[in-house]
Amino acid sequence: MRLLCSDILPLRIEDPQKAFIDYFNEAASSCDHLEIAVGYVSKASLKELGRIVEEYRIKKVCLTIGMYFLDGMPEGTYHTAVSLHEAWQNSDIDGEVRIVRAFSYHGKLYTFYKEGQPIAGIIGSQNLGAIKLEASNLRQYEVAAVTEVPEEIEELTGIISKLKRPNCSVPIQDVHIKLLREVNRELVDQEFVTRVSSDEVTAYQNQKTDISFEIPLKVPSNHDDPQMRGSNINVCYAKGRKRVWWEVEIVVGKEIRDLPGYPEYQVPFMVVTDDGWKFQVWTCGQNNKNLYSKDDLKIMGRWIKGRLAAAGLIESINQVETDTLFEGLITEETLEKYGRKSLTLTKTALTTTIDNGTEIDVWLLSFLPHTNDDRELLL
Repeated sequence: MRLLCSDILPLRIEDPQKAFIDYFNEAASSCDHLEIAVGYVSKASLKELGRIVEEYRIKKVCLTIGMYFLDGMPEGTYHTAVSLHEAWQNSDIDGEVRIVRAFSYHGKLYTFYKEGQPIAGIIGSQNLGAIKLEASNLRQYEVAAVTEVPEEIEELTGIISKLKRPNCSVPIQDVHIKLLREVNRELVDQEFVTRVSSDEVTAYQNQKTDISFEIPLKVPSNHDDPQMRGSNINVCYAKGRKRVWWEVEIVVGKEIRDLPGYPEYQVPFMVVTDDGWKFQVWTCGQNNKNLYSKDDLKIMGRWIKGRLAAAGLIESINQVETDTLFEGLITEETLEKYGRKSLTLTKTALTTTIDNGTEIDVWLLSFLPHTNDDRELLL
């Protein structure tokens, strides 16, 4: 047995100790079968595990996660785990992600095999996040023990195998789990945007009128569909003038624009969002077809795309031209996983006065998933 320790000042690694992350990568690069059972995971570590399995051509892998079934799982982590499971299931990798539901499992076990023979086993305090250090765990000191004794490795694998039984865990796509909605922080400190408390949002919602519009988000059906790939909320992917990824257009159909009470052309109004943001919006464009955030087109984009990125369904993109895999593209499949394909714009009976003294109407704007009864706000 040897120790695997964090390498953090003032407790730097000393011989014969080794860093967990270094040993894990070495063992993974030498194995063709990997078994993991941990309490918690992170979005970054799930993506890193997917990369490691692909890079080292690991043929068989199972990740069992133990601490989310009873209390709920952050939606970004959940969607990333589902994507990893689906990627393995749709490839030549014999891989799966499982959720323990019989009890709360808080152990941390890792075993590595090569051609059917056990080569290493780790038992210790490191959850999966230890394979991809982030700000949240960079200064977190952990200690694990590693064994290369076959009998001891097999004993660890025996526990993992029991956790994989149907009476303990199920594949992640087969479990109904409460999702904890993660806060979209992309509007924090943005100019022309104000934070609104949950009590204020409720107060505005209590002043709703009967004037309300359901506005579909027009997107391609999937990543292979070329239709609308560079328009509407994916306008940044259009050919011609380059736009930043956060910039969006919302094109509203004539059947909605012609309804009584629809906002007038280029008359600003204030929207209060379901998740507590406030900014000005207006309608403009040919035939009044566009719904924009008034002062900066990126505000609406940060609100919509920020929600989907926080949910782990798309990646925020710094340079659109480098996104050759379209990881930032929003499709119908994306919106289906999120649980919502439209925005709801509802007028309130209230008005507000802006900086220049003009009085404008207040509307509510919602992009809550229709499955929101299974989601709680994660602050």
